Amino acid sequence: MTTTSDDRVTPLRPTRSPAAQRSTLLALRTELRRGIAPWTGACTALMLAVTMAAKADTWQGSWGETQGLLHSGATLLAGPLVAAASCWQGARDHRRSTTELWSSTPRARSARVLVAALPLTLWAVAGYLAALAAALLATWPYAGGGSPFLSFAVVDSAFLMAVGLVGFVVGQRCRWRLTAPALAVVLYVVLGVPLYSELPERYLNPAEQYMLDGMLPVWWFAPAMVAWTCGLALAAVTAHAARRRILALVPLAVAAAVAPLIVHTGPDLLRADPARDRVVCTDDLPQVCLREVDAALLPQASDALSGLFTRLDGVPGAPLRYVDDDVPKGSDEGRLPTLTRGWSFVRDQLIQPEDYAWQVSEHLSHRDCPEPTAKEERAGFERLASTDMAVTDWLAGPYAAPFADGSPQLRRLEAMPAPERRAWLGRFLATRTSCVPSEVPGL
Repeated sequence: MTTTSDDRVTPLRPTRSPAAQRSTLLALRTELRRGIAPWTGACTALMLAVTMAAKADTWQGSWGETQGLLHSGATLLAGPLVAAASCWQGARDHRRSTTELWSSTPRARSARVLVAALPLTLWAVAGYLAALAAALLATWPYAGGGSPFLSFAVVDSAFLMAVGLVGFVVGQRCRWRLTAPALAVVLYVVLGVPLYSELPERYLNPAEQYMLDGMLPVWWFAPAMVAWTCGLALAAVTAHAARRRILALVPLAVAAAVAPLIVHTGPDLLRADPARDRVVCTDDLPQVCLREVDAALLPQASDALSGLFTRLDGVPGAPLRYVDDDVPKGSDEGRLPTLTRGWSFVRDQLIQPEDYAWQVSEHLSHRDCPEPTAKEERAGFERLASTDMAVTDWLAGPYAAPFADGSPQLRRLEAMPAPERRAWLGRFLATRTSCVPSEVPGL
């Protein structure tokens, strides 16, 4: 207390002594080293590692696929785990019957909450970052271009911290022993159900699934999502532990301010990567052109199509350039099937080159025609379809077309002299967009 000139006594504001601060830091260090916090970090890393390893064929080599799958695991799997562990940690005083004892100590309630809750959330984030680092290292040798998304690493880390803090508050507020597993189930449902919705509010869901291949998040994506998730969590913690609970309105107001921006932007939270349509081509003719991120597959794609190129050598109107189906192309360019990681290729290895060649052959004779109605039209289209299939099977070759039916049309095409066959194929390719059977040369 202090004494004024008129002998009135005024109380001093309570201040934290250096000894109290050292005591808090010591307690924080102890919580970081003991209890379930380190185990939570290890379980988070293990869960994400197992999830990623189980589907390594589908993401290894693509930054977008890697972080997209890791984002799903961090939110839908690790999120409920961290929330349940934090809830169990929050209920520790109830289980030990030390709630009244702690309330009699001079340490502020907010300090006690942070000392008990913060280590677990930090360990959870550390587990996530360890899994992220391992996944990125596994992707790096096969990544053809682009770079990791720092924004998604920030958003996922902030989400794990947010659910950890909320789980701790729930654990301190509810004394039911099954609160932790029940919270995990509820959180999984809350995060999973909006994924099947088409409402714009679904983008407020931290577990929203994003197709990151060939896309980039807007620059304010990470700050907005962090403000949304962490704003709600800090509001819950402040309302629970702060001396002035009205301060919870501040983070709540921040979350409420960014929510309309996220909802209004919706799918435009991601924009097309300008490098998505950038292609790399072979030097020889005909050229094979793939997206820059798939450039490592160019030699294998060229080898797979070498037989087709030999059969089309000297054919009038044959494409001189074949471009990936995902890339805009000219009318005189051939289509290459879209290369899908995990299906078409794994770790820069083309899985079925024969099927790849057959799809290119099929694209050369594919016609986007309406369904015929009259009986005469159906007969003409059946002849047209038989001719198209014969050309597809012949261009693909015997090894690339295991399902070739040996039709009369195919046998007649094979029996043609080479000059006559080249001339006939030239007339056929000139009408490959026609849906009038009489315009297409028959076999």
